[in-house]
Amino acid sequence: MPTRPRRDEWHGRAVAGPSVYRAFVYQQMTEGFAAPLAGPAIPGPTLYAEVGDTIVVHFRNGLSDRAGQALTMHPHGVKYNPEYDGVFLGDFTRAGGFVRPGQEFTYTWEATPDAVGVWPYHDHGPNHTLNTFRGLFGHSLAPPVTDLERQFQCINGRAFAGNTPTLRAKVGQDVAIHVMGMDSNFHDFHIHGHRWKDPSGTFVDTPAVGPNETITARFIEDNPGRWLYHCHVFTHQDGGMAGWYLVEP
Repeated sequence: MPTRPRRDEWHGRAVAGPSVYRAFVYQQMTEGFAAPLAGPAIPGPTLYAEVGDTIVVHFRNGLSDRAGQALTMHPHGVKYNPEYDGVFLGDFTRAGGFVRPGQEFTYTWEATPDAVGVWPYHDHGPNHTLNTFRGLFGHSLAPPVTDLERQFQCINGRAFAGNTPTLRAKVGQDVAIHVMGMDSNFHDFHIHGHRWKDPSGTFVDTPAVGPNETITARFIEDNPGRWLYHCHVFTHQDGGMAGWYLVEP
């Protein structure tokens, strides 16, 4: 998967270094795993649920035997019994915590009232750290916010403005940007020219995002133009954690 464009559009400079890396992805399939419903992407498919729903995920490890890795799907924010935890526990591992290449497992999770929000899911097999860094993560959203006009994902394994997602909106739209940190670092999320309220009701423009943490920036768009979004940890933004947010009048 490409990680770097030939140029960093923010600084107008060439970017040296590798341009591809080996990635694993969660991919949504048709019934019976006959065909993909969309191309591979990082993060994986968004799982939508309302309070009271039961989420059923039919999971197949599509890696080749040569890759030889057991994979899983471990959720946050939902209720489940240990059978559906999707975690490798050594000698105490259940079936859903060690799905070999070519094998399948069905996870069942419940969206209880305390599941409201945006939550990550990720691999939690025996090699979960590297596999999550490679791209085996996504998020669930409960309940779906049906009155929103624009929703975005902003941390997706790419680097530098022009290669990271370019977000687009129009003045007057109700915008929600869901940001999820899936590495070992603390980041923050900043959009130039914008601010919004955090869960406490305080206006912010650079909230922190810790490992496996999600935040949502929600606001009524009122400021047209080309805006920069980025992590405000300076070494991270210099390393490519930045992109464009384009707002039409």
